[in-house]
Amino acid sequence: MPIESSIQLSNEDNLRLNVLLAQKPHAIRINESNMTLYSLTPRGEVSIKLNPTVSDDKYLRWVRELLSMKVTGSPGGYPVFLKRWTRMGYANNTLEHMLLLGEPEAIAAVAYYGGDLTHEIARRVWWANSSTEIARQLLKHQEVIDGELGVELTAFLMEFLPFEERQLDIVDTVRLCLQGELTPDKERLALWKKAKRKNPYYVGFMHGDPTLIPEKKKVSSHYAGVKEELEACLKEKNVYADTLLFLLSEIGQKWLITLKYSLNK
Repeated sequence: MPIESSIQLSNEDNLRLNVLLAQKPHAIRINESNMTLYSLTPRGEVSIKLNPTVSDDKYLRWVRELLSMKVTGSPGGYPVFLKRWTRMGYANNTLEHMLLLGEPEAIAAVAYYGGDLTHEIARRVWWANSSTEIARQLLKHQEVIDGELGVELTAFLMEFLPFEERQLDIVDTVRLCLQGELTPDKERLALWKKAKRKNPYYVGFMHGDPTLIPEKKKVSSHYAGVKEELEACLKEKNVYADTLLFLLSEIGQKWLITLKYSLNK
């Protein structure tokens, strides 16, 4: 028996949504401002212009109830009150199902997923919500970093970086974009030069791979002596001894000078 909310949809929308879901779409998003539902299908993008029979908010709730009933068997949809858990990566729903609910928080929950995210699922998430927040979350997954999407996300974040206002987001963006081979040497050097005017860039380099810091430094003159003094500790993998020796190395000296630049401001 059809659920009550689906009956209250216009006949045209009810039919088109059921046909759409029968085609096994990959992801769904809803543009609430123009009341249009978009779907990513194996054949490409499909759009459905909704025809509200009541207020837009109430009608969208009915649409999402229908999607939830067809996808999960329950009209409850995604519990948006779990937003805090979503952002902490605790959501355990089936990822593919969450992308079909037309609910922004469900899309975010997949991006914040604490496990390994495949490149394909990440691609669907990015289609459903192309924002800086989602891009940063997706770049925390190795398959995304290694795939074509990683380059696309990096280009997106780099383009938006000059307009980013929150310092912690700037730090995170720089750190994430410096992973692997996502950022060409020329762009990495440009970022480093901009850090003279934007201090959080330095912090982003510090939190990234220190070997990528484009600064010329030599190994400390104390390196050999300290290494000899700490030989026993180093053999025991003492974390403090390892860290001290690293800081005296060529790469460690690069990291320390970056820290100095950052603290100077």
